[in-house]
Amino acid sequence: MRVFNRRSFLIGASRAAVLAAGSGVLRSAAWALPGKLGVPQGRSAEKIRGFPFEDLDSFLTPTNQFFLRSHLEIPTIRPDDYRLQIGGWVERPYSLSLGELERMSRSSYPATFECSGSAVGGGMVSTAEWGGVDLWKLLERAKPKPGALEVVMEGADAGLDELVPVPVQFARSTPVSTLRSLPSLLVLAMNGEALRPEHGYPVRALLPGLYGVQNVKWLSRLTVVNRPYQGFYQTQRYVGLRQTTDGVQMEEILRQRVKSQIARVSPRPETGKGAYRVNGAAWSGGKPIVQVEVSIDGGKQWRKAVLSHVKNEYSWVLWYLDFTAVPGTYEVVARATDASGQAQPLERDPSILTGYVNNWCERKSFTVPA
Repeated sequence: MRVFNRRSFLIGASRAAVLAAGSGVLRSAAWALPGKLGVPQGRSAEKIRGFPFEDLDSFLTPTNQFFLRSHLEIPTIRPDDYRLQIGGWVERPYSLSLGELERMSRSSYPATFECSGSAVGGGMVSTAEWGGVDLWKLLERAKPKPGALEVVMEGADAGLDELVPVPVQFARSTPVSTLRSLPSLLVLAMNGEALRPEHGYPVRALLPGLYGVQNVKWLSRLTVVNRPYQGFYQTQRYVGLRQTTDGVQMEEILRQRVKSQIARVSPRPETGKGAYRVNGAAWSGGKPIVQVEVSIDGGKQWRKAVLSHVKNEYSWVLWYLDFTAVPGTYEVVARATDASGQAQPLERDPSILTGYVNNWCERKSFTVPA
């Protein structure tokens, strides 16, 4: 881990953005409309929208309710001119048109995405059925050379960063070892329909179990590298900072942490006075959820919730607990545990300095009327 202070972090962010503005990161793709900044022209649209988690009532999130999080502009893409470039530290670089991708064999499965900055009880999490082409097989076709370390995924979205107002293009890397272990896809379809522009049309990455930032939208290029990628959105944004006795340490944000959330506490008058149900969802970063415990007294006593069928280790499970309560005020707490034995922390770790990876237990208060 690298130790640094806040001032050096902010200076580094500015320098990284300036370097990105003047480097090959901003090369124009053949299929993008050139904009005034020398980056692909896009359009402003809704960039941040949470899923109304309190309305959770189905395993799959409807596409029009699936959360949105983009930093830059949605690129204008000409499907007939689109080509995905695959190269870098490989023996056989090549490219694929959208038509070639669409004619390849596809697979489909559900996966849950969570934004690494989603709050406890927040709505930046959703689940969809994703369909597409095996990403790792396409990388293998390029024959990565010995020493291949990471794969940099570049999106076509570009514009002014929210914090540093200079032009940047979105890119994020993932370790080769991680990609090899995942059923990753180049996604062409979402919930049985073609990807919509706001969700990455025509192609986005699906790296199940990893935080949403790794699942790059509007994918234009896969570059295999033999050294750690130092791009703006890799080292200056979406990094965890922890206070230690040696100073501030940087922590990688990659795999989703085990987490549960409460959707709502609802009365069940049809079953008797004081009858209630609390329900929600729980997920992890590649390990099945095996248990959700619920407390209605702030964590003093716990009861096991009923879990829905586990579809796979990469998607959430729905859960509920029925209980009876006398008039009074209560605090509901939910805590999930995955198959590796990892459980949610009850409280926030005070040594964490950034607002990422917020997976401590959620608490909700409710009152049973007299």
